Amino acid sequence: MAALKRACEQELAVHPGQDIEYVVVDDEKSSRDRVAPAHEEIKTYDASYYETQLVRAIESVLLPLGWDRTDIRRRLAETREVELTEFTAARNG
Repeated sequence: MAALKRACEQELAVHPGQDIEYVVVDDEKSSRDRVAPAHEEIKTYDASYYETQLVRAIESVLLPLGWDRTDIRRRLAETREVELTEFTAARNG
């Protein structure tokens, strides 16, 4: 909704059902200050927001294998490349 508001403020043509590409620049802010439309020059983005979204996506794949967000964040904090098979081997071995 915030991206839609910004697009309307900039008088961009917006049609029902149209996708509006945007970047979350500060998830702590509200409404239109939270995002920047993709066509604007974006100097920074909210890395924490995107990290949380990625962890949630990873969790949706690995939860059936017994991994939760804590396990995933701990593994990611090790800052090394991990093969997907390591996640299954760690729980099965």
